[in-house]
Amino acid sequence: MNLLKKHVPNIHNLHSFVSAAKHNSFTQAAIELHLTQSAISRQIKDLETQLGVPLFKRVRQRVLLTDTGSRFLEDAVNIIQVTEDAMLRAMSVGAKSSLRIAALPTFTSRWIIPKLSSFIERNPNTALSFSSRTKPFDFNNKMADLAIHFGKPSWPQASCYLICREQMIPVASKNYLAAQPLTTLADVQQMSLLQLASRLGSWKVWFEQQQLDISQNNHLIFDQFSMIVDALKADLGIALLPKYFIADELSNGSIVQLAQGIETDDCYYLVIPDDRADNVQVNSFKDWILGLQQ
Repeated sequence: MNLLKKHVPNIHNLHSFVSAAKHNSFTQAAIELHLTQSAISRQIKDLETQLGVPLFKRVRQRVLLTDTGSRFLEDAVNIIQVTEDAMLRAMSVGAKSSLRIAALPTFTSRWIIPKLSSFIERNPNTALSFSSRTKPFDFNNKMADLAIHFGKPSWPQASCYLICREQMIPVASKNYLAAQPLTTLADVQQMSLLQLASRLGSWKVWFEQQQLDISQNNHLIFDQFSMIVDALKADLGIALLPKYFIADELSNGSIVQLAQGIETDDCYYLVIPDDRADNVQVNSFKDWILGLQQ
């Protein structure tokens, strides 16, 4: 079915909408997109006019999605992703094959990308397209050929292959330890804990393994690993982080491991949908990434 031009959303308006929804703030969206706040407001107003419905409501100093806005958000994200994927495919016309990978952003940037050159050398004619995905999705939408998943090895109509387990280690910045020396392991009980919102139980497990009472000092909670690293560098406390995520900082000495870590119950998996099981490019990537741990 053909859409009238007036019904096709402006991609810039969608980016502004998604960013404002993520931050609950037009100001933060403007900072993220390097625009003025008035430009963000205008683009969202244009989108609301085009749709004929309000997408946000103002509550004190924040903007919150309306029910319609919440429903439209997932569609807007998908439209942006489909557009970006189409651009990447068009830009890679010189390649003989392509592979679309839905991946966890932190794991991709800190674990996959530093190793990726060896895959490219072995597969010079395969164009890779990475997109961020943090939750399971339906492969039937044809937006990805495979996925990187953290959790349990369960995904409908797909097979999961273990990439690696996750070791979480307690760490702090050198400056923080200079101000609060760690003479014995029990000193950790007096330190502020930096925690990831999705893994609030990790510190409890670590303290139990060390046979210590968990610190009752200030607990700061963040929803992204990158925020915790920034908090570490700002000397705000100690953190329990995946070792792979801070390999560079451990190597250069800016962050110090305090004690033995723990292995989480969840792991990182390569997920291949059943209808891609015989795909040559998919299997090349599978052989490469699973071989990294051998």
